[in-house]
Amino acid sequence: MPCKGRKKKLQTGDKITKNTKLKLYKALVKSVLTYNCGTWVLTQSQEERLNAFHRKQLKKVLNIKYPVKITNSSLYNKCNERPLSIFILESRWRPFGHIFRRDSQIPANQAMSGYFVTKGSKFKGRPLTTLPVVLNRDLSRIINRNLQLKSSHDLEHLRSIEQQRDEWTKLAARIREAAEASQSEH
Repeated sequence: MPCKGRKKKLQTGDKITKNTKLKLYKALVKSVLTYNCGTWVLTQSQEERLNAFHRKQLKKVLNIKYPVKITNSSLYNKCNERPLSIFILESRWRPFGHIFRRDSQIPANQAMSGYFVTKGSKFKGRPLTTLPVVLNRDLSRIINRNLQLKSSHDLEHLRSIEQQRDEWTKLAARIREAAEASQSEH
């Protein structure tokens, strides 16, 4: 039997419980799909496409087909899941804190500092979507306008916040909550 047929049998089989199907999905599909996602630079439309794929797979696991409608939030609650974009956001900020705690001479810290050294426009056209741009977009979701990531001064300010571990944890939680709130609006 081809692999695709086996996958379909796993997703729609009646003899396998919902919890087992969800565990298999998380282990075999979600883990591969989100491998190294903390380094991804995604536009919002790309994040939405990933979320749509994730929901489609969850519906297959629950055997929910076309005429039946289910809201995104109730689908996530039923599966005890969240949007992939939230998972990716958390994965993006987790290593950022670890890098700040390390010596300033490691390549990751030097690359972050070097990003803000050059002045002016480097290319013609639309600005590139880079990791600092995405991190700044994440920061802009929270209410505090003092926090941004547009210059080396902002980078040093975030570094000082990270030195107080509980403040950094609170900041990461606020970013996640703001992203979840904006997800529920859509």
